[in-house]
Amino acid sequence: MTIHPDTLPFLTELAANNNRPWFNERKPRYEAIRLQFLDFTQTLIDGMTALDPSLEGLTAKQCVYRIYRDTRFSPDKTPYKTHLACFLPSWGRKNMGVPGYYFQVGVDEAYGLKGTCNLGGGIFMPDPATLHAIRQEIFYNTDEFLAIMAEPEYRRYFGDTFFTQKVLTRAPKGFPNDWEHAWLLKYKDYCTSHTLPASRLAGGQLSDEVLRAWRASVKLNLFIQRAMDNPE
Repeated sequence: MTIHPDTLPFLTELAANNNRPWFNERKPRYEAIRLQFLDFTQTLIDGMTALDPSLEGLTAKQCVYRIYRDTRFSPDKTPYKTHLACFLPSWGRKNMGVPGYYFQVGVDEAYGLKGTCNLGGGIFMPDPATLHAIRQEIFYNTDEFLAIMAEPEYRRYFGDTFFTQKVLTRAPKGFPNDWEHAWLLKYKDYCTSHTLPASRLAGGQLSDEVLRAWRASVKLNLFIQRAMDNPE
C-alpha cells in the first residue's frame, strides 16, 4: 500500500499558499489524502504489532498527526503543516517522551528532518529521568546494545549514529568520561532515521519498505522500553 498520489502535489501547493481560504477551497483534496493516509497507517500498525507488543490496540486515528499547526507560541503564524506524519507510540502514549516508530512525508524540515520522506524508530526528547535510565541500560548492557547497532539490517538503514538534537562533548554526569564506549552515552535522543527518495512514494509497495526499515529498529525500541520499565 502507498499514500495518495496527490499527497506531495497538494503539500507543495500548500507550502506556497499556506492560508485558510486556499485550504478551505481545496478541503476535499485534503480529505481524500488524509483518509488514505489513515489506511496506510493502519497497515503499518497491523504489520508491527506482532513484533512490538507495546503497540497492541493502537488505531490509525491515535497515530496520525493533525495538519493544523499550533501557532500560540510561534512567530510563524502560518496555519498548516506542510507534511503528513504518523507516530506509533509504545503503550499508546503519543508524545515525544516514549519510544515508537515515525513516518513523515512532505516538503518542510519538521523536527530537523531533511528530505521528502523520513522514517525511523527510537525515542525523541526523553525527559531527564528517562534519558538517564536509557544511559544506565546502555552502560550495564553495552555488548547487547552494540550488537543491536551492528546487525546488518540496522546498519543498512540507520548507519552507526543516532538522529539527535545534541551530542554532549563529555560523558554525562555519573558516568566515566574515559570509558571506551562513552560516546554511546552522549546523545540527547536515541532515534534511528532513514530517508527515502520521492520516487519510492509512487509505487504500491511503500508500506512494505517502511515496515522493513521499522523492523530493523524493533530491538532498539524494546531495549529502550526495558530501560523505562513500562512507565504506565
